Amino acid sequence: PPPPPPPPPPVSRRRRHTRFEPKSRGLGDVYKRQLQLDSRNGRAWVGQARAQLAGREPEAALQSFSRLAKIDADRFRGEALPDYADALEAAAQARLARRKPDAALAAVRALAQLEPDRHGLNRLLGRALAAEAERRRLLGERGPALSLYREACRVAPQELDAWVAAVEILLEQRKRKEAMRLLEAARKAHPTAGSIRTLTLQAMRIR
Repeated sequence: PPPPPPPPPPVSRRRRHTRFEPKSRGLGDVYKRQLQLDSRNGRAWVGQARAQLAGREPEAALQSFSRLAKIDADRFRGEALPDYADALEAAAQARLARRKPDAALAAVRALAQLEPDRHGLNRLLGRALAAEAERRRLLGERGPALSLYREACRVAPQELDAWVAAVEILLEQRKRKEAMRLLEAARKAHPTAGSIRTLTLQAMRIR
């Protein structure tokens, strides 16, 4: 039988500035050969996923982790789970950059189930919620958009755009009381924001 593959490399959280990842790709080739010989080699699936993640291929890493979960659930729920969470976060960031907010939001929600106290999770969730809300709003789906904006305000109150967009929808619907309540909460989060003052004046003019 072929020798076992080397242990999977740890995933570095430091951003690299090189265009290619020769070491990760070399290890990826090792794991690929191992999987060609034995497609049920859980250790090789973990190694390949980590190499893909280190090589900035989060979608490929997610596919590898998905395969691992089917053939070796214990390994997936054990040693692979932290790396799977890293892959979800990286995929969400990449999907937002590619203007795929629905897919990004799905990844962040899955990440929130795994690590609800993860550092930076609420900010990322707020960005994904606001982006998906904007997409829904542009499609004319104001109800779902408003719900998403409200959730974004709750989990990431520092995101001013979510507050503004939510109030704008309420004003479009001439829901003055709801808009004023939301504006009051927005002023606590952003006491010096000029856009909040402007929207407050607009709401006061609605009868």
